[in-house]
Amino acid sequence: MTRHGIDRPQIRRGGRNPALDGVRGLAVLAVLVFHMDSLRGGHLGVDVFFVLSGFLITGQLLAEQDRTGRVSFTQFYLRRAYRLLPAFLLLVAVAATAVLVLGGGRADERSSFLGSLASSLLYVNNYVQVVSQSTGAGWLGHTWSLSLEEQFYLLWPLLLVLACRWGQLARRLPVVLLGGAVAVLLWRDLLIAHGATGRRMYFALDTRADALLVGCALAAWLRVARAGAAGEDAAGLVWRRRVERVRAALPVVGPLALALLAVGAWRIPADWGPRPSMLSHGGYTVVALVAGALVLALELGATSSWLYRALAAAPLAWLGRISYGFYLWHFPVVAHWGPDLAGAIGRWPAIVLVGLISVALAATSYYLVELPIQQYRPAHTRPRPADVRLRPADVRPGPADVRLRPTAAASVSTSSARTVAVLVAQEHRGQYAWSAQERQAS
Repeated sequence: MTRHGIDRPQIRRGGRNPALDGVRGLAVLAVLVFHMDSLRGGHLGVDVFFVLSGFLITGQLLAEQDRTGRVSFTQFYLRRAYRLLPAFLLLVAVAATAVLVLGGGRADERSSFLGSLASSLLYVNNYVQVVSQSTGAGWLGHTWSLSLEEQFYLLWPLLLVLACRWGQLARRLPVVLLGGAVAVLLWRDLLIAHGATGRRMYFALDTRADALLVGCALAAWLRVARAGAAGEDAAGLVWRRRVERVRAALPVVGPLALALLAVGAWRIPADWGPRPSMLSHGGYTVVALVAGALVLALELGATSSWLYRALAAAPLAWLGRISYGFYLWHFPVVAHWGPDLAGAIGRWPAIVLVGLISVALAATSYYLVELPIQQYRPAHTRPRPADVRLRPADVRPGPADVRLRPTAAASVSTSSARTVAVLVAQEHRGQYAWSAQERQAS
């Protein structure tokens, strides 16, 4: 109980969010079961990954902008390279050995692999898939999503910095980004009206960027909300009440969002056929908004909620931490062993076995390749513990502790509003809580 007689919810104190890792774990499992032809909407796990990616990367960029007044593009792209390339190049090395050196494929498979390898290394595999779908001899057909993300992040840091330097735009950035997501929706409708295929809708950046933009908008809104709630004036009081109202809805919003995503994973088929489906007609945007609601519930809601505790459970959170390697390795495991295993032991036992093999390969990559390579990473590219006391140029900074002055506005504030102020202050003092190695690998 607080001194005002109200229960104070337990909230996160900054740093890595294990519940979001749990969401990653569920998303990558859904993709695996989808590729085993047993979950028709499991491909929506990729949409969840896009929202999470936009949210986390934008949050890191905004934190750097607020902390230092600038964003180092060189350091950003070096961090991306150190994070993504070791696991990917390990997969490429194993695949090239199997297909090219050991002769594990026919001539057409070798050609398919080399074409997919080139497009993946150049991060254009998604647009190659639009022209001609290819699994890359069962090794690289899933790298389209990596290409799509990297195309986005080729431009996004620069655009974000420019937006932050324009005060009016910086304050309205969440709305602008959500407007961008709506623009992507309308662009898809325009392309469909001119005969675009479902495959064009599914694989291209310009038709799938709404999920990334929703994640970016969420990170931008949290920045504005936390900075606004830290103020001591009437505007700060308004923001604290606004955050309080949002938090009050999260115990319902979070579980509902997870349930809707589960129903979508069960019922919604993929959209890469010749004719666009309901996903292209606004469905992708709706899925992204639902995923964004789940992320908000886990980021801003109480850590004592059953939803947070379930998704932050150690095994699921650990799977989320190695989810990048899992995503890389599950596809060739499914392609080369999945059908034979399903025929021999049954579909669901085969799914379990394929999952275990993928986990073993991902863990090997994570602990023996990815983390050790981080030790050779230049010190200036390593993430610093986040000081999330956000102090953007367009918001007057407040003290580390939020103390309401005895003004007329403060005197009429409710006890719950004061509680929210304390909670925000606690969030602002949060530090990263995971190990040094994992912090470097993030």
